[in-house]
This record gives sequence, structure tokens and C-alpha cells, in this order.
Amino acid sequence: MFMLFVVSLAGALRRTDDFHAAAGVIVSGSVFVALGMVSTAAETALLAVAGSGQPAAVLVLFELQARVPVVFAVAAFTAVTALAAWRGGLVPPWLGVIGLVAAGVFLIAAALSMLAPVGAGDSSPIGPALFAVWLLVLCVGLFRASGAARRGA
Repeated sequence: MFMLFVVSLAGALRRTDDFHAAAGVIVSGSVFVALGMVSTAAETALLAVAGSGQPAAVLVLFELQARVPVVFAVAAFTAVTALAAWRGGLVPPWLGVIGLVAAGVFLIAAALSMLAPVGAGDSSPIGPALFAVWLLVLCVGLFRASGAARRGA
């Protein structure tokens, strides 16, 4: 479902003749999905071997799952999407700024998570919630902008 959103947004950007932004949205969205799948696969494998009595396998899978840079991909996707939609006139300027601020928060969180020792503490649900809120606000902004464009045409 997420890739349908990415492709739809890229199509809207192509209609504004911003082909580079459309490509950036597709690439950053695809990287985010791919890294999310790698992280999920590592976590699933970790759950499968957790009780197997193989501490080396558990440690390797835990390290892999903890170090997959999904948050960097989220930061890149959020920044590219916010900037592209703002520059393309698809969303109001304030929404583009909110997206860039959210991308900065994700980038700082990703950098801090890479500096912390693995297993230093539980990850916060604030990041995924913020990303979900950003996507919801972006969708509402895009929907409202498309309705205004249809009424004006």
C-alpha cells in the first residue's frame, strides 16, 4: 500500500514537470520499503532462533536487526517528499516546513541510535507515530490541494 502512495505522489510531481523530484520520491520510498523488509526479516529470524540455544545466531541477528538504517531512509523519504511537494506547489509552504522539521528529527534520532550501544534501551514509539502523523497530514494536504485545483480549473 505504501508504494501505491509513493507512485501516486511521484505521478503528481511528474505533472508539475519536476521529474527529478518524482524520481527522488520513488527512490527514497523504495529504499525505505526495502530496508524495512530487511529489518523485518532479521527480526522474524531472530524470533525463530531465540529459543534455539544458539547464542551466536541470536547475537548476529540482533545486531543486524538493530543496525539496519531504516530511520535514515525514513528521514530521506520525509525530506525528499516534503521538499518536492512544497516546490511542486502540491502542498502549502507550512506543510513542507513541517516535513523538513520532521526529517531533521528523524535524522537526529537515527544518528543518536547509531552512537548508542546496541541494546542500550528500548526504542521509542514516538518516531513511528511521528512518521504516521506526517504521512496523514501530508495526505490530507495533498487531498485538499487537489480539490482546490479541481475547483479552480
